[in-house]
Amino acid sequence: MSGAHTDLVLMEDHRRFRPLGRTIDDAAGEAYDKVARLLGLGFPGGPLIERAARDGDPSAFPLPKSDLAGRYDVSFSGLKTAVLRLVRGLEAKGPLPVADVAASFQRTINEMLAERVARAAAEFAVRTVMLGGGVAANLALREQITRRVGVPLRVPPPKLCIDNGAMIGAAAFYQLRHRTDDAPVAVRSTMPLAR
Repeated sequence: MSGAHTDLVLMEDHRRFRPLGRTIDDAAGEAYDKVARLLGLGFPGGPLIERAARDGDPSAFPLPKSDLAGRYDVSFSGLKTAVLRLVRGLEAKGPLPVADVAASFQRTINEMLAERVARAAAEFAVRTVMLGGGVAANLALREQITRRVGVPLRVPPPKLCIDNGAMIGAAAFYQLRHRTDDAPVAVRSTMPLAR
């Protein structure tokens, strides 16, 4: 879960991944960044929204969650549009309750992510759930997932979540260790995790 990617992947073994779901529009981290900018909090949005949300009421504003008919995919475009409309309406009435909007947004996006993780963990009887990427630094998200899954949650310390270098290095290690003739020669940022 990062600013560029939000993917739900079943890791069956090293180098054996099964993609289950992903964002069909913006990644979770990008949604955090855009809402933070809208609230005048700055960049990067994740830690700033998390900090502002500590002083807010997460149930102050009900926000929509994408429902993609039982799929593991997520969509954040409707949520971002709802926050935009909410902010514009609130600004017309007076000072913007930034903490309440941040807390409501954070609760909604984290519930969407945690619900899908928990559903996949149960359906595939996983032994462990692992989180990575910048959004995984969000402590409220970690707590939400921990409450919903009945297996250990593995996640790097928050300061290491913002650097995917360790994940990329580990994937490269196993790729090189089990090199085959079909190993890619040219590395591209758009390369799929699984085939």
